[in-house]
Amino acid sequence: MSTPEVERREALVLALAEALHGAGTPAHRLEETLGRLAEHLGLEAQFFSTPTALIVGFGPIVEQRVRLIRVVPGELNLGHLDRLDHIIRQITKGKLSPDEGLAEIVCIDHHRDQTSPLVLVIMYALLSATSARFFGGGWAEITIGGGVGALVGLFTVLWPRITTGAPVLELIAAGTASFLITGAASLLPGTPISPYIATLSALVGMLPGFSLTVAVTELATRHLASGTARMTAVAMTLLQLAVGVALGERLGMAAFGAVHASDPSELPKWTEGLALVLSPFILAVFVHAPMKRMTAIFFVGVSGYFGARLGADLLGPELGASAGAFVVAMLSRMHAARYGSTQLVTLVPAFLLLVPGSFGFKSVSLFLGQDITSGIDAAVRMMLIAMAIAAGLLVAQAIGARRPATL
Repeated sequence: MSTPEVERREALVLALAEALHGAGTPAHRLEETLGRLAEHLGLEAQFFSTPTALIVGFGPIVEQRVRLIRVVPGELNLGHLDRLDHIIRQITKGKLSPDEGLAEIVCIDHHRDQTSPLVLVIMYALLSATSARFFGGGWAEITIGGGVGALVGLFTVLWPRITTGAPVLELIAAGTASFLITGAASLLPGTPISPYIATLSALVGMLPGFSLTVAVTELATRHLASGTARMTAVAMTLLQLAVGVALGERLGMAAFGAVHASDPSELPKWTEGLALVLSPFILAVFVHAPMKRMTAIFFVGVSGYFGARLGADLLGPELGASAGAFVVAMLSRMHAARYGSTQLVTLVPAFLLLVPGSFGFKSVSLFLGQDITSGIDAAVRMMLIAMAIAAGLLVAQAIGARRPATL
């Protein structure tokens, strides 16, 4: 290849690397996909991805040209990943030249999808309400958790517009949610309510359960720098949430008096079914999944949920999560092969139904309450479930033929 052709192909690889990272691709998938694409383009390249930087080296080791891309961790955007995967497939099939592929990537970057603030607030409320049902809450937890969850969503929408971007959103949102829910529990002594379930469901949109699972997967695939950095970020988020909840609870008790906590009221089974039907669609909106994949997202999500339930009945809750992850990963692979899309489109929303973020929140909360033994137990359960989910995913990925240069 001539020097200009090599430069065009390298520019394409660099643009794809930055776009994939910005859309939330885990390190192990990003490096694997870019490595296979570079091989297809006739380039010798090595890749190193962390949550805050991308390093790409082109050429033989002794005369390698290194490019450093400083990146900021962005939110997961499955719509962008679906389009980027399509571009990669078109390039590998010879239907797009490097210049055309680069133009497509720039077009995606210039036309970023934005979820309406009102829709986002509604999704936060619905996610909190359905999560309250999954956590065993009654009508009080669903109503209060959903209402406060909408307020948390409003905080998320307004925060970048009214602040300098200081990373204390989780702390303030958790403190406000805990204060309001403590007040509601104190002022409604005749209503059976569990403040813990209501608070947990209100903050479920901020729990880093998926990031925790990705971090464990990256560590398992020997991407140690990225996995360690992501795990540290998870720990900091959980700590902010737990400290905020503790502060809000203390302020609420000082303002409203003692909390009258009780067991939630029992709900009919159909309410759990309704929550299960709604959850995949709600989670898909959160991660900007393309509308044309919604049917597959729903099917894979529900299948993974029942796979985890069946696995839990047979093997226990930790290994049950592994069974659910295996079902999700296999169905996502089959859908991707059949319809030419990235596995992540159906994989991520389904995983969000399985991830153990609530155990991390419970663990840190118990540590703050000086219940060290119970805190360690919750932390160990959280890590076991995260490792089980990662194991189910990796086993499913190891079965069958080698994947092409796609996500």
